[in-house]
Amino acid sequence: MDRSLSRTPLRSGAKVERLKIVFVGISWPPETFIERLIKGLIQAGAEVTVACERRPVASWLPHRQFRWLYAPAWRGSMASRLVRTARMRIRYLNRKSSHVRLFESHVRQAVSWRERIQSWHKLLPFVGLRSDVIYFPWNSAAISYLPLFELGMPVILSCRGTQVNIAPLNPERSQLKEELATTFRKAAAVHCVSQAILNEATKYGLESKKADVIRPAVDPTFFFPATQVHPSNIFRISTTGGLSWRKGHEYALQSIRALKDRGINLHFNIIGEGPERERLLYSVRDLKLEAVVRLHGRKTPEGVRELLQSSDVFLLSSLSEGISNALLEAMACGVPVVTTDCGGMGEVVTDGVEGFVIPVRNVDAITEALKRLFEDPALRKRMGNAGRQRVENSFSLSQQIDQFLSLCERTAQVG
Repeated sequence: MDRSLSRTPLRSGAKVERLKIVFVGISWPPETFIERLIKGLIQAGAEVTVACERRPVASWLPHRQFRWLYAPAWRGSMASRLVRTARMRIRYLNRKSSHVRLFESHVRQAVSWRERIQSWHKLLPFVGLRSDVIYFPWNSAAISYLPLFELGMPVILSCRGTQVNIAPLNPERSQLKEELATTFRKAAAVHCVSQAILNEATKYGLESKKADVIRPAVDPTFFFPATQVHPSNIFRISTTGGLSWRKGHEYALQSIRALKDRGINLHFNIIGEGPERERLLYSVRDLKLEAVVRLHGRKTPEGVRELLQSSDVFLLSSLSEGISNALLEAMACGVPVVTTDCGGMGEVVTDGVEGFVIPVRNVDAITEALKRLFEDPALRKRMGNAGRQRVENSFSLSQQIDQFLSLCERTAQVG
């Protein structure tokens, strides 16, 4: 994948002068939507620091508005962890004594010496940190780095889906509700990817006046309809997403089986990797769909675009979502969609306009929606065009960058 900054479209409107934002809790390379956000903020004039273990690729580091803060993970032998922690302690000890004293008060709360070492290992890279805004892209990152809320810099955290609408329901994570409430109380601002996620977060202490809904977005200059459509007698269905239970792939596969039983000649392409791959492969074999279902694994954005452009329909059978970036990419490519009504998906797709919105876990509804699109190419065309227009009007990357930058500027001023 080309990760150069030069391919990011410029933000519309005036540039901001050197707003400093530090991203905490990401890995490198980041998820595609995080990468787009970082590039967009840099193009808008902000200075972005990413705190992560792995050094970013060379095309990022020379950029004068991009910084890397080495934040190693707690991995390796115990001896190597002790040595790494000692080196960081020597390196950062005299940078800013107030930070050291603050972190010491948290470290002392640890029960064992091992936990104390681990706490120092996590916190030492942030001694002396100076930024206008600290940003946590995930609720879990905000919980893990709770002491950073007390460094005197305003904190923004994002609520994206699973960590708000699924994880708190796990009885083995009963403390999570209190941890979410703590981060919501301490945060200067909270970004929610949909109104549905904001509503969920208020159940765990988020004050709605502190929240901004900024929906995901895609670059419609990168994801666009195919310039030439090749006729095919095969009905091509695609989906993109991690191979996990919450994506509801088993319901999609049962629907594919039902369509095959009705004599429809089709292919179903699944892009993504995850812990459910083996189970899905077994389900494909069990349903005797080996000839029509293909698991592609991960693909580059260019590869995703190419597959979407050759698709007749995009299917999202998820049980839980914030808002699906993958579905927005399909809409930008002019592909009609069938999506379950989970999370904020109803905020993106109007049933019968850009596609069909169906109940969760309803194989019959998936099957009927796909069958209707198979039988009506003109409907596919109308819905695909409507989806493309919807993305251009409401879910373009430049709009998202403007909104997120405005949130950071307002938060920095309040802080």
